[in-house]
Amino acid sequence: MRDLLLFGIIVGLIPFILRRPWLGVVAWFWIGLMVPQAHTWGFMRTFPLAMLIGGVTLAALVVNRDRRNLPMTREMVMMFVLAAYMTMTTYFAVYRSGAWAQWESVMKILLMTFVTPMLIFGPRRIVWVILVTVVSLGFYGFKGGLFTISTGGSYMVLGPPRSFISGNTYIGLAMVMVLPLILVTARFFNERWFDLGWPLKQSWYKGIGLGFYAMFWLTGLAIIATYSRGAWLGLLAVAPFVFLRMRRKWAIVAAAVLALGVVGIAAPDRMVERWQTIGGYEEDTSAMQRIQSWGANWNMAVERPLTGMGFRNVEMGYAWWISYANFEGYWRHALSPHSIYFQMLGQHGFGGLFVFLTLIAFTWLTLGRIKRQAKKADQKWLSEYAWAIQIAFIGYLVSGAFLDVAYFNLVYAFIALAIIMRRELDETAAFSPAQYRPVSLPAGTQAIGAGARTQGVAAVGGMHVRRD
Repeated sequence: MRDLLLFGIIVGLIPFILRRPWLGVVAWFWIGLMVPQAHTWGFMRTFPLAMLIGGVTLAALVVNRDRRNLPMTREMVMMFVLAAYMTMTTYFAVYRSGAWAQWESVMKILLMTFVTPMLIFGPRRIVWVILVTVVSLGFYGFKGGLFTISTGGSYMVLGPPRSFISGNTYIGLAMVMVLPLILVTARFFNERWFDLGWPLKQSWYKGIGLGFYAMFWLTGLAIIATYSRGAWLGLLAVAPFVFLRMRRKWAIVAAAVLALGVVGIAAPDRMVERWQTIGGYEEDTSAMQRIQSWGANWNMAVERPLTGMGFRNVEMGYAWWISYANFEGYWRHALSPHSIYFQMLGQHGFGGLFVFLTLIAFTWLTLGRIKRQAKKADQKWLSEYAWAIQIAFIGYLVSGAFLDVAYFNLVYAFIALAIIMRRELDETAAFSPAQYRPVSLPAGTQAIGAGARTQGVAAVGGMHVRRD
């Protein structure tokens, strides 16, 4: 039944996407982040949903005029550089066939990242993309939080089976990244920043906002119940920024003191033991495996500093891998770089890591600029969401130090949103009332409305005028 329902939804979306291509971006984000096919049991489990929706979206982009030019910002340029650099390292990869297969998957993510700014513009479309992103991952936070409460936190929260975020560490990272966006989305509806249009009625906004507040707190619980030390460190990194942004801080502190000191709510023993292993990492096998892996990838980058070993270097086998390690240990384990930084080093060398971090740094700086200038321009929704994505990157960079998630599609979705939001801010500033100052028109000219398209139009002092 689930298979037929999902199939019907996908088939039903196709004509809408062909008519309005931007809906294809929204659908692609939903499929890529929520992975709805993971909840089916039949033919839809292996159905290429992302490929289908992506193909339909690209076809609609070609035949439909509802699009914008590709904004060549510094982030966009760096993504082209990253794509080119990964292509070069794949050509020199040690495991050529597997590397090209992984290259194809990463290029699909980058392709949709390039397409997104062409189809997503205007406040409503931007917020709808963010809303779908928040709901797609917040669903697991909401569900996981309820599961944590019902079981007393005794069991581990996991992601959807047979998906990229199925493991506790990966779903934990995803929830850490989306947590600040859930908070801002709750405020968006609670304060009714603007109308999103059909199918949401403004009379529903208050209730929807309360639902997102519930999702925020339940997602926080779910992150803790993943038992992922990487996710815990990411949560610790974003928590101070989120706390400072919250209202009624003292009420939250008082509730925490009441729960811990008076009622006596305590973490399960298993969770406490897991936390204590962070300090005593030398005695923890999992931690030592990571250190071994980091050393191996560092040595690979030293041997091939410009090209690295290419995608899927782990498939060269244990004997090859361990030859680059500083020590072997007594374990045999699944090979993994266990870090976005060492993943980029081992697969793409120091050059690849530099390009990757430069892309993130540019995005971070752009979000900071949007946050400051949007606040001055009274564009609260832009300022708040820019702040939320900035904090999400903090969580990613901290948790990502322990996870191989350099190609996580949520990261590139946030980069695309930063590019789109920057353009939105610039266009809002360009057409703000302050730009239209009174001017003295030369003889023989006639003022016309801003934005009119006619021959012989010239701009004089911020106004558009026509020469007779």
